[in-house]
Amino acid sequence: MSLPRRIERWIFTPGRAERLAAVRIGLCSVLALRLSRGIYLDLAGQPQALFRPRSFMGFLDSMPPRGAIASVQAAGIALAVLAAAGFAARLTLPGALAAGLFLNGLVTSNGKIMHNDVLLLLCLIPLTAAPVSDVWSIDARRRRTRPPGLSVRYGWPVRVLTVVVAGAYFFTGLEKMIHSGLAWAASGNMRWIMYLSSDGQRSPNDVALFVADRAWLAHVLAFATLAIELSFPVILFRTRLAPWYAAAAVGLHGGIWLAMRLDYSAMAATVVVVMVDWPAVFEGMRSRRGVRPSIYAASG
Repeated sequence: MSLPRRIERWIFTPGRAERLAAVRIGLCSVLALRLSRGIYLDLAGQPQALFRPRSFMGFLDSMPPRGAIASVQAAGIALAVLAAAGFAARLTLPGALAAGLFLNGLVTSNGKIMHNDVLLLLCLIPLTAAPVSDVWSIDARRRRTRPPGLSVRYGWPVRVLTVVVAGAYFFTGLEKMIHSGLAWAASGNMRWIMYLSSDGQRSPNDVALFVADRAWLAHVLAFATLAIELSFPVILFRTRLAPWYAAAAVGLHGGIWLAMRLDYSAMAATVVVVMVDWPAVFEGMRSRRGVRPSIYAASG
């Protein structure tokens, strides 16, 4: 079998509607929480000279007024909540995504490229073309249709999101190798990052200084970071390792927050939502408690 045929067969693997619905609920819930931050309103009223539009934000000449940003923010939160609930998901999910793209476009047009929410937004794009509300949704209850079984139409979106997540981490590691090589981990790079991070905060960061003061620990963490990022595509071939890589991503971003106070919670949450088969997890918990497993667990 040719390589393109193998890739096509891998992507278009049958899946369950419950798994796709869990991804919809998780990602839309994360989006609603991210859109509720006050960072967007803080951008309103900035001088025009500070506005540095990127990409599609070039249609604006300056930061929008506070009322406009607040309106988009309120609409985005409402649409994300409705999409998570599966109400008119064909409309509410793309609407919530558009609001997220606009608001985060404002953030990244402030003189520095911000990529904290990029993975979340990228993973929402394929869902706009997927049947995300066939189960566990208001749409399904209104249609009163029977829960569907295994189908390619439910499998391909999850597979595509897996590729997006794996690619995001792999190319992050690859960029480190292209620009710095192994010196990114083998030199004193990580130690200086920790020292500078501590100096840039309001008070000394004990976690950052603990790592920076121990060269061996800084090297271990740096090499571990490279290993996780560069090997992330392994989950495309060994899907059972996906939960372990999700845990590694949470640990990686948790460590970044402790040492540098950089918020990558949206990225970590996206990985957990996409990589973990939550319906199977819940069914496993039910079976251990002696509850009769559902059809999903029996056939999954």
